[in-house]
Amino acid sequence: MKNIIIGILLTLISCKENTQKRNNSSSEKDNKTENLKTVENKLPYTYEDVKKYYKTNSDSTNYIVAVPEKKLVNFNSEEILFPIKENDFEIKPKITDKYFSIETFNFQNNISCKLIIYNTYGENDSKILNVQLNSYKEGILVDQLLLDCRFAFENQYYRTFSINKDKTIELVKYSINSLEYNETGDIVGEKDTPDINKENYLYVIDNEGKFVKK
Repeated sequence: MKNIIIGILLTLISCKENTQKRNNSSSEKDNKTENLKTVENKLPYTYEDVKKYYKTNSDSTNYIVAVPEKKLVNFNSEEILFPIKENDFEIKPKITDKYFSIETFNFQNNISCKLIIYNTYGENDSKILNVQLNSYKEGILVDQLLLDCRFAFENQYYRTFSINKDKTIELVKYSINSLEYNETGDIVGEKDTPDINKENYLYVIDNEGKFVKK
């Protein structure tokens, strides 16, 4: 009788081990499938793809988000307080500002990047259009990068960008000065040929979700 009981116990243990192996194998398979899903993004994604989400306002000097109000989302305190890379004028969104989520890009290592667009205000209440990429590691915000910043205040400012399949981000900043000034700093007219300043930057998304300048 004792031998029969021992045999039954050994059989139960063996069955449990086999079940665990099957579950582990299934879990590994699911993880591999999930990793394959993460690389299926709409990339490259460029500034051209974003143009349908904004327009110029009536005076044609400022850009505004062209998305219905009901689709806009309030910034939370974490997003507002978190540093924004390439934010040259250090103008950050306020708690009353809202954004539209354009696209989300998923990568391996549980990294996702959310592309958003929003309006905020700079000096003299000039309206600014920002396009920003927020990076998350396992759902936690780890970095923010300003991809486009469009406004006109004496000079005209804007950027172009491309988010690529290899997790690189190409960024080009433009500033255009078309005004003539006298010795006292007053505007006296416009230049026949505007002065255009262009700066190129390259970033890569690392395995922690950080935007690293190359």
